[in-house]
Amino acid sequence: MRSLDLEQLRALVAVSDAGSISGGAGRVFRSQSAISEQIQKLELAAGAPLLLRSRNGVVPTPAGERLLGHARQMLALGELALHDVRRELHRTQVRLAISDYFRPDEIAALLGHLARHCPQLQLQVTMGQSAALARTHAEGGFDLALTMDLETPAQSRQRDRGGVLRREPLAWVAAPGLDLRGESELPLILLPASCSLHQTAVRRLQQQRVGHRIAHIGSGVAGVQAALRAGLGLGCLNTSSIAPGLAIARSTRLPSLPSCRFVLLPPPDDAAPGLREADAVLRAFFR
Repeated sequence: MRSLDLEQLRALVAVSDAGSISGGAGRVFRSQSAISEQIQKLELAAGAPLLLRSRNGVVPTPAGERLLGHARQMLALGELALHDVRRELHRTQVRLAISDYFRPDEIAALLGHLARHCPQLQLQVTMGQSAALARTHAEGGFDLALTMDLETPAQSRQRDRGGVLRREPLAWVAAPGLDLRGESELPLILLPASCSLHQTAVRRLQQQRVGHRIAHIGSGVAGVQAALRAGLGLGCLNTSSIAPGLAIARSTRLPSLPSCRFVLLPPPDDAAPGLREADAVLRAFFR
């Protein structure tokens, strides 16, 4: 099995960050010819061009962009390994917020991925409603926040930008076999009114003039799921939150729903290197 050379990866990162072969050579204190040779060897190993060269400098190809993400992580891990052996490992505390609507069975994998790639981190994880998490993040209360918001039609036509990690449709959800045909007002099971899904569900029903009432307010998504499984009414969830014992409700009375997006809100520009590394590792988890 072939492996990647760290010095060649260091050359790729330096050239990409500098925007030119000459600039990259200066960053790693090597000659231009030596850096060019390193890049050529790396492209040969990768089996694809990694940089597009022009009179204005160089930019990564799509393959180069993918490899750059791995390169930065590998170089950072190499430095951490050396620091650890020398007992110079500095712990970095990361206050990570995660939306209550994020897949519960994926949280363990996400946190494990972060712990493996960033062993110097001390995680403090908070789960909650996205609006509150985003507000606290903006005020400096969280270093990173994985939140959910609703997707506008304009956003759905754009490529994933601005930290968008994943898109999912929303759906009306209930216990399998729940019969609401005799209900003049649909009993709704939702999070509090500050939740964007609560607001969307009520607004769509009002627009279609469908009678409804709030039957249960959950303090978290797990509570909403439990009330739905108990057959207390109808809810609005992102599809990955449709847990066992629940099903998509289908009725001509129910209006269509938009999609949602999971977004990673980054650390501030002046954040410590450990926080920026955690941000990059979390984004790599979703690729």
